[in-house]
Amino acid sequence: MITYEMLKHLGPTANTLLLILIYKCFASADISDLWRQAMVFPIPKPHEWRCQLQNTRPITLLEVIWKSFVKLFYNRLSSILAAHNVLTGGNFAGLSGGTCRDPIITLESIIHDANCTKSPLWILS
Repeated sequence: MITYEMLKHLGPTANTLLLILIYKCFASADISDLWRQAMVFPIPKPHEWRCQLQNTRPITLLEVIWKSFVKLFYNRLSSILAAHNVLTGGNFAGLSGGTCRDPIITLESIIHDANCTKSPLWILS
């Protein structure tokens, strides 16, 4: 139950200790189960709720240290992947300089084709 505000006001010693903890987690590949837990809250959309989940937008809250851990990992990994052109095409969208445009255009084209030809369409994720 550590908040962003708490992390923001850590002193240099506590910051260093937190960084050491995160490095040890990386090195040992041992991550706390509590960090992996998430809480999903349904946030009502701007129209009437009527007890329908489809009238909500889910928001997932993660532990702050876990989010920091993942961001550190992502930042380091993405710079390596981008520098060496490891990912291409639609897989590149998550890296800096990447875009989701191509996969979205492809999906829109598939949907448009199914509508025009009156064909059934199943999209699984």
